[in-house]
Amino acid sequence: MNDSQYTYSPTSSFVHKLEDVRTNDHTGYERIMKVINRLLANPDDADGKMHGVFNGRFKKYVGKSGYRVIYYWCEQCKKENKRMAEKCDNCDIIPDQSVIFFDLYHKKNSKRL
Repeated sequence: MNDSQYTYSPTSSFVHKLEDVRTNDHTGYERIMKVINRLLANPDDADGKMHGVFNGRFKKYVGKSGYRVIYYWCEQCKKENKRMAEKCDNCDIIPDQSVIFFDLYHKKNSKRL
Protein backbone atom coordinates (compact mmCIF):
# COMPACT_ATOMS: atom_id res chain seq x y z
CA MET A 1 0.00 0.00 0.00
CA ASN A 2 2.77 2.44 0.93
CA ASP A 3 6.34 2.57 2.20
CA SER A 4 5.49 2.60 5.90
CA GLN A 5 6.98 0.36 8.54
CA TYR A 6 3.63 -1.37 9.14
CA THR A 7 1.97 -4.05 7.03
CA TYR A 8 -1.63 -3.82 5.83
CA SER A 9 -3.56 -6.83 7.20
CA PRO A 10 -7.30 -6.58 6.55
CA THR A 11 -9.85 -9.18 7.60
CA SER A 12 -12.03 -10.70 4.88
CA SER A 13 -15.02 -8.76 6.23
CA PHE A 14 -13.09 -5.50 5.94
CA VAL A 15 -12.02 -6.28 2.37
CA HIS A 16 -15.61 -7.04 1.39
CA LYS A 17 -16.96 -3.81 2.91
CA LEU A 18 -14.15 -1.75 1.37
CA GLU A 19 -14.96 -3.23 -2.03
CA ASP A 20 -18.63 -2.28 -1.56
CA VAL A 21 -17.61 1.29 -0.77
CA ARG A 22 -15.30 1.38 -3.79
CA THR A 23 -18.16 0.29 -6.01
CA ASN A 24 -20.82 2.59 -4.58
CA ASP A 25 -18.95 5.63 -3.23
CA HIS A 26 -15.67 6.25 -5.03
CA THR A 27 -14.99 9.53 -3.19
CA GLY A 28 -15.54 7.81 0.16
CA TYR A 29 -13.23 4.99 -0.94
CA GLU A 30 -10.44 7.45 -1.73
CA ARG A 31 -10.84 9.08 1.69
CA ILE A 32 -10.75 5.69 3.40
CA MET A 33 -7.57 4.74 1.55
CA LYS A 34 -5.88 7.98 2.67
CA VAL A 35 -6.81 7.20 6.28
CA ILE A 36 -5.52 3.63 5.93
CA ASN A 37 -2.20 4.92 4.60
CA ARG A 38 -1.94 7.41 7.48
CA LEU A 39 -2.67 4.63 9.98
CA LEU A 40 0.00 2.43 8.42
CA ALA A 41 2.48 5.26 8.94
CA ASN A 42 1.25 6.00 12.49
CA PRO A 43 -1.26 3.51 13.96
CA ASP A 44 -1.27 5.41 17.26
CA ASP A 45 -3.35 8.15 15.59
CA ALA A 46 -6.69 6.81 16.84
CA ASP A 47 -9.86 8.75 17.56
CA GLY A 48 -10.73 6.55 20.53
CA LYS A 49 -11.29 3.00 21.70
CA MET A 50 -14.32 0.91 20.94
CA HIS A 51 -16.77 -0.69 23.34
CA GLY A 52 -19.07 -3.65 22.79
CA VAL A 53 -18.26 -6.10 20.01
CA PHE A 54 -14.91 -4.46 19.22
CA ASN A 55 -14.01 -3.71 22.84
CA GLY A 56 -10.44 -2.45 23.10
CA ARG A 57 -9.96 -1.94 19.36
CA PHE A 58 -9.32 1.52 17.98
CA LYS A 59 -11.55 3.59 15.74
CA LYS A 60 -10.60 6.23 13.21
CA TYR A 61 -13.06 8.64 11.66
CA VAL A 62 -12.77 9.21 7.93
CA GLY A 63 -13.27 12.96 7.79
CA LYS A 64 -16.85 14.16 7.68
CA SER A 65 -17.86 11.44 5.24
CA GLY A 66 -19.35 9.37 8.05
CA TYR A 67 -17.17 6.28 7.69
CA ARG A 68 -15.42 4.66 10.63
CA VAL A 69 -12.47 2.26 10.46
CA ILE A 70 -11.97 -0.27 13.28
CA TYR A 71 -8.39 -1.49 13.64
CA TYR A 72 -5.62 -2.60 15.98
CA TRP A 73 -1.93 -3.22 15.53
CA CYS A 74 -0.03 -6.29 16.65
CA GLU A 75 2.84 -4.44 18.26
CA GLN A 76 0.47 -2.63 20.62
CA CYS A 77 -1.47 -5.80 21.40
CA LYS A 78 1.69 -7.60 22.43
CA LYS A 79 3.02 -4.56 24.29
CA GLU A 80 -0.14 -4.45 26.38
CA ASN A 81 0.22 -8.19 26.85
CA LYS A 82 -3.37 -8.72 25.75
CA ARG A 83 -2.70 -11.30 23.01
CA MET A 84 -6.28 -11.33 21.75
CA ALA A 85 -5.73 -14.56 19.83
CA GLU A 86 -9.39 -15.51 20.12
CA LYS A 87 -10.30 -12.36 18.19
CA CYS A 88 -7.40 -12.42 15.73
CA ASP A 89 -7.66 -15.53 13.61
CA ASN A 90 -4.06 -15.42 12.40
CA CYS A 91 -2.26 -14.00 15.44
CA ASP A 92 0.60 -16.49 15.21
CA ILE A 93 1.33 -15.89 11.53
CA ILE A 94 0.78 -12.13 11.20
CA PRO A 95 4.03 -10.16 11.59
CA ASP A 96 4.37 -7.91 14.66
CA GLN A 97 4.61 -4.86 12.42
CA SER A 98 1.04 -5.28 11.11
CA VAL A 99 -2.06 -3.15 11.38
CA ILE A 100 -5.17 -5.33 11.32
CA PHE A 101 -8.29 -3.70 9.92
CA PHE A 102 -11.36 -5.40 11.40
CA ASP A 103 -14.37 -3.43 10.26
CA LEU A 104 -15.59 -0.51 8.23
CA TYR A 105 -18.99 1.06 8.68
CA HIS A 106 -20.91 4.24 8.06
CA LYS A 107 -22.06 6.19 11.09
CA LYS A 108 -25.69 5.76 10.06
CA ASN A 109 -25.18 1.99 10.63
CA SER A 110 -23.38 2.33 13.99
CA LYS A 111 -26.41 1.35 16.07
CA ARG A 112 -26.23 -2.18 14.62
CA LEU A 113 -22.86 -2.69 16.34
